[in-house]
Amino acid sequence: MLQNFPSRGLPLSIESTTVSKSSSRLSSAQRPKRQRQLSGQGSVRKLVLVPANATLPSPVSEQYFNTTWDALNAALASIFQDVPITTSCEMLYRGVEHLCRADKSRALWDNLKLRMKNHIINDFLEREMLSAVEVIAAGGGITSKTNNMADIVERVWTRWSTQLGLIRNIFFFMDRSYLLTAPGEKSIWDTGLELFRKCIVENAVIGSHLMASLIIYFERNRSHETVQVPLICNIVRMISTLGVYTSTFHPQFIAATSEHYGALANLHVESLTVPDYLKLVLECLTFENEQATSFGLDRATRNEAVAVVKNQLVRNEVETIVDRGFDDLLNADDISSLSEMYNLFEQVDQEKILITAWSEYIRREGLKLVMEPSKDAIMVSSLLSFKAKLDNIMEKSFKHNDSFDNAMRESFDLFINKRQNVPAEMIAKYIDDILRVGNKEMEDDEMKVRLDRVLVLFRFIQGKDVFEAFYKKDLAKRLLLNKSASDDAERSMLSRLKTECGTGFTQKLEGMFKDIELSKDFMTSFKNSKYVTNKNDGGIDLYVNALSQAFWPSYPHVPLILPPHMAEALENFKTFYLTKQTGRRITWRHSLGHCVVKADLPKGKKELSMSLFQTVVLLLFNDVSDGKGLTYEEVKAATSLDDRELVRTLQSLACGKIRVLSKDPKGKDVNPGDRFRVNLKFEDKAYRLRINQIQLKETPEENKDTHDQVKRDRQYEIQACVIRIMKSRKTIRHVELIQQTIEQTKNRGTLDLGDIKKNIEKLIEKEYMERQGGDTYVYLA
Repeated sequence: MLQNFPSRGLPLSIESTTVSKSSSRLSSAQRPKRQRQLSGQGSVRKLVLVPANATLPSPVSEQYFNTTWDALNAALASIFQDVPITTSCEMLYRGVEHLCRADKSRALWDNLKLRMKNHIINDFLEREMLSAVEVIAAGGGITSKTNNMADIVERVWTRWSTQLGLIRNIFFFMDRSYLLTAPGEKSIWDTGLELFRKCIVENAVIGSHLMASLIIYFERNRSHETVQVPLICNIVRMISTLGVYTSTFHPQFIAATSEHYGALANLHVESLTVPDYLKLVLECLTFENEQATSFGLDRATRNEAVAVVKNQLVRNEVETIVDRGFDDLLNADDISSLSEMYNLFEQVDQEKILITAWSEYIRREGLKLVMEPSKDAIMVSSLLSFKAKLDNIMEKSFKHNDSFDNAMRESFDLFINKRQNVPAEMIAKYIDDILRVGNKEMEDDEMKVRLDRVLVLFRFIQGKDVFEAFYKKDLAKRLLLNKSASDDAERSMLSRLKTECGTGFTQKLEGMFKDIELSKDFMTSFKNSKYVTNKNDGGIDLYVNALSQAFWPSYPHVPLILPPHMAEALENFKTFYLTKQTGRRITWRHSLGHCVVKADLPKGKKELSMSLFQTVVLLLFNDVSDGKGLTYEEVKAATSLDDRELVRTLQSLACGKIRVLSKDPKGKDVNPGDRFRVNLKFEDKAYRLRINQIQLKETPEENKDTHDQVKRDRQYEIQACVIRIMKSRKTIRHVELIQQTIEQTKNRGTLDLGDIKKNIEKLIEKEYMERQGGDTYVYLA
């Protein structure tokens, strides 16, 4: 029983003191039921009776201090033993208050600290924990539930938190008076935490076993074993509360995480397919995020753990991932896996290796499409499909990343110009196929899309002069043979080329359209003139395109003997033309002529669309009545066609799909000595038949002539470029001259240095310039 100060005869005042629920750092819900039973009045108001205006004896006697402390110590023993306190908590509280008011706070505090420390060391550390360590050392192992150090520490921590809350309730007056203002002193709660940390958690043996045990729990969780989530959460909260989370747990957890995922990468990066490996990486990232949230790890630990996963599974394995699967993903058009790979590489700042692989893939696959002559016919369509595939990947997998886009353009520019001139030629022919009459059924929007797509390829080619030459040749045939699918589409394409290359590039092409329009007006005047009569036209409805030679491709003159009524009609037009256009001369290009012939064949009347050469040959058979037909030599003599043109013409009439003539002997080849007759068995369901495709088909000779013309034009251009530079510089060194010449002509084809040197020598021979000092040139003209 505590000794009370005399209060008899003195009026009493009632002082109300509240013991807060927060005093133990644990909510009432978190405290064990046993604690609430022990504390009794844990959260209710206590009435402390103090004599009004009473003056406490100061100093108190040693006997009073010892008696009071004995009672407090007995209460502490009960708390530490988890048994009910036998002394009134009110009397204990009043005893603490009397000692503090009597200036015995320091001595009381020293006794309490020593008692708490001894309890932690003797009861917790030595009796429970070190004995468990001895069992572990003897072979029990920390995998056993009863011997698991995390279990033991968590249990002791829970007991100590409860006990510390009870202690704080009894010594509350000292905690809120003396300790609140004493220099260098901490509250009872903070002191209790510090003692537990120093004696338990920072103990070399206990601390190492605790962290090892905790790390093993996380390893088990990563292996999808069942773990005690509440236990781990409590331990994490404990080490956070004790202030050792960052210094002790965090680095060990990150090191263990790194080791785990490093081993996982070594195990799976070679054995799994790349798509499966990428899925594994994403699963691991999701798992670490969820684990950190579930177990209450702080944001820094979660972020670093996720970074470790990315580094071990992705950054350290980027080359292996790319080498093993990037090309396969591109070939398979695996948008999902490519997107996952890009996102992961972006997160570890390794896009460069992906960009390099992307560029190499495009160049390698592009060269396969461009360098194989046997695939020239499908080169452009294959390139367009390839480009569309890459664009789709760019959009859906690589987020339109500018670096990937630049790499793609550079790669296209490299491989498409590896084979000089041919891609430019094939692009021109592809556009010709789109704009030709066979595509009349194509919707305008579809045609626009296809033209826009092929223009993307056009931008990559350096040999735009080759493109121009073939495009102009094909455009001429479409215009002159009425083979254009749409005038609007033709002009739309011309507008596109003008936007891409400027007015200089399209000037001649625009001149071709102008000639066609002028010819329409001119023919209207001709048909209303006296030069067209029913008497001399032989049933011919003549239409002539008057072309300016400067705008149109050059065509060879092919001798041809026309039937009299045709020759007369042409002569009438010539007379009319020269009366309107003085100072001009007319040169006929019969190879571009075409006719619509009404034929009365044995099995029905037909309307035949034919070339002029085909028409002239077929008309010869109107005068053959003996059924013997005509020999090859007789046809040649009657038409004056050379062998090359005559063979092509007879093949188209007697050996093609529409055989209005028959040949003896039968076969696909036409040879001297063959005999030809009207095919009496010919029949076809259609009334209008087109057999003049021969005019649209390019011959090897025409192709060679076009390429030769481009070469000649390039030589003139090189010389003009050199002269232009020399005029401005007067004197120039050889190396600078070559460099500037290439610069000036880089958009007109890849120029060989040997060609440049040859043309320099030609200019020296023509005395435009002279060489001085070996590699210096001086302008003379």
